[in-house]
Amino acid sequence: MAQILDRPEFQSAVIPFIVAMLVYVGLKKFTAGAWIWALFAAFLISSSLINGATLSPLTGTRKIILLVLGSLILAGLVPYLIRQLKLQRAVAPGLTILALLWVFGTVVARMDLIGIALFLAGGVGLVLWLAWTFDRIANDDSRLHGAGFTLMLGTGLSATAAASALLGQLALSLAAASGGMLLAWVLQGKAVGSGRVSGSISTLPYVLSAALIGLAAIIFARLPWYALIPLAAIPLATSLVPVKPDARFLSALVNSLPGLIIALAVSYWVWQAGSSNSSGY
Repeated sequence: MAQILDRPEFQSAVIPFIVAMLVYVGLKKFTAGAWIWALFAAFLISSSLINGATLSPLTGTRKIILLVLGSLILAGLVPYLIRQLKLQRAVAPGLTILALLWVFGTVVARMDLIGIALFLAGGVGLVLWLAWTFDRIANDDSRLHGAGFTLMLGTGLSATAAASALLGQLALSLAAASGGMLLAWVLQGKAVGSGRVSGSISTLPYVLSAALIGLAAIIFARLPWYALIPLAAIPLATSLVPVKPDARFLSALVNSLPGLIIALAVSYWVWQAGSSNSSGY
């Protein structure tokens, strides 16, 4: 059993997929935020298997894990505390920008002024763009999670191709969890993203995890910065899908297809670029 749990495909694909499905099915009758807690449980277990359960020393990877888990908790609780969507729209990108500074502050401080300016402009721009594009689809179940699933899939595959297996596994575990939860919704779920958890703050986990892991793959691995441009376009591409099928299966499929095409194309291109040096991050 221990040998099976040590296999990367189980840690970052099979286990989070199954856990997210089971937790969502178990909680869907009790809360509209079942999908958030499904992702939380799946990522908590998966990240513990991937990186260990210890927080010492507090490396950049462990900071990312803590922040992703924290973003899921906030996404589940903040709608009960902050009712105004305008305030939620300020909270989501603001917290993500602070998270970027906490994770990358030491590295950025060693850059020259031009490097610092480029990082801040690029990082803040990425966060604001993702927050805006995800907010456009926050109240549409299949669009939100179709975009989130494919964005994390593309980020994970690209990070792995750029020689950071650890970052790739973390992103892929979120993709698998999102995919498992979306499949459970297709089969029997209550509408996700509805009720009291709708709105801007519900997009925080996708925005924060994509920005943190994507930028970490650029700084600590060999992911070209411009690979994030088409990946960041996934939520927008999903929002532009012209049809809205009534059937849940077709809706999930149609709204996942644009992001899936982009994710696979970008990861294949990064792999073809030939990045082969392991970052160890």
